[in-house]
Formats: sequence, C-alpha cells, structure tokens
Amino acid sequence: MGKIQVLIATMHQHDCKNLIKKMNIHSDTIVINQCDTYGYDAFDSNGNQVEVYSVQDRGLSRSRNTALIKSSSEFLCIADDDMIYSNTYVEDIIHEFDKHKDADAIVFYVKPVNGQEHNISIKRSGRLGKLEYKEFSSVEIVVRRDKLLASNIWFNATFGSGGVYNCGEDTILLKDMLNKGFRIYKSDIQIATVDMSESTWFDGYNEKYFYNKGALVAAIYPHLWPLAIIALSLKNSVKKLGGINKAKELFLWYRAGALDYKRRVR
Repeated sequence: MGKIQVLIATMHQHDCKNLIKKMNIHSDTIVINQCDTYGYDAFDSNGNQVEVYSVQDRGLSRSRNTALIKSSSEFLCIADDDMIYSNTYVEDIIHEFDKHKDADAIVFYVKPVNGQEHNISIKRSGRLGKLEYKEFSSVEIVVRRDKLLASNIWFNATFGSGGVYNCGEDTILLKDMLNKGFRIYKSDIQIATVDMSESTWFDGYNEKYFYNKGALVAAIYPHLWPLAIIALSLKNSVKKLGGINKAKELFLWYRAGALDYKRRVR
C-alpha cells in the first residue's frame, strides 16, 4: 500500500480505468461511484491499487465519508472527477509533509480552469490562518488519515452537492479541523487543475445561492449567525448584487436559509 490515496467521488462512471488515466493519477485510489447498483471492483494501474465501490446512496459528502472509511494510506487527497493531477503530485505532497513534520493537513494549490473565480491562488506557504478556512475547497486538502479518523471528523452530509444545501461542506470540514487543534499548513505548490466549467452547485448569485450560504453561516457561527448575516448582507449587496438597495432582500434570503438549518439541528 502506498503512502498516498486519492479519494474520488463520481457518478454513473462506466470506465474507471479511463477515469484514472484521464485524471493522471499515479497513486493508490478509491473511487466511490454513485450509480444504480451496489458493487466492488479492484484493478492495478501502473503498480498502484485502484478500488471502485459502486453505491446507490446519493450526496457528495456521503460519498466522501464512504471513501474515508474505506481508506488505508497515510495521506489522503480529496478529489473530484474533473481534476487532472500534475506529474509530480505524489513527490510534492510527500516532500511538503516531510518538510512540515507536525502538519496534520496541508492545503495545496489546485488551479481552476474554464471559468469561475472561486478558487484563490495560494500566494505564500505557511500556517493556515484562523479565518482562512473559508477560502479553500475540499479538493485542495491533503490530510493525515489517522489524525482525521481519530478526531472523528467527517464531511457534514447536510451540505455539498446532493445534500440539503448544495455547498459549504469543505468550509465546515476545515473549521472542524481547526476547532480540534489540527496543525494545517498551506503550500503554493500546484498539485492539480480542476475544471470549473460545469459547476454542480453554482448557477449565479440568486436566491438559492444566498439561502444555502445562510445555512452555512448558521452552521459555522452557531451563536453569532444573526450578526454575521447582517454584515454579509451589507457587504455582498454591493459586491455581488450591485447596490446597497439590495441589502434587505439579501438579508431575507440569508435569514431564511439560516433559520431552516437551525430548525434541522434542534
């Protein structure tokens, strides 16, 4: 068993050998394939073990949690099926963890291609700041398996594509890590690209977007969420909707999502 496993969540995949080739993966891999049957397959890919679990359960976070349960390597890469890894990602990841012996997780740079501005380039390596967890996505995270499982940290299945709220699972995961004392570093080394042309959750700054974000705010700020959504409404009415006159409408969207989440977790 290698030191690194890539954990892929995908849907209705018919040719996982081609998927591994397309993503340029050269490490052990676990594929969770949401489809209409249950099953298991395994094959060798250039000396690396690929395990494929077919499941009928739906939801990105559920698939990622299943992959975490099935994992066995020291370092785990969270992946989407529209990523392409660099030729040196294995060596780069191991080198960075060797350089930061105390790191429980490292956030690497995954370059977005074909649209959207949601990924932020990592300008400088160093410790992840306490408020920076909101800036990064799951596919940039490489984590020590034993630390994650020993801390009983999982993806929140209420959030993420196919969940009740279609985004935010990565933000909650990183915040949970920081709350439990994880030492998280960030690296400016690029380990992959990710295709942003067909986002499964972002279709514009509309009511649905801010409703889901309101639920996320309530999840990460369980006591301060009312103040947080007021501040966000003032800020984003100008930044994303073009004028302060949109602040009240935006506040109502945020608030509806936040209250819905709070009802669910009572």
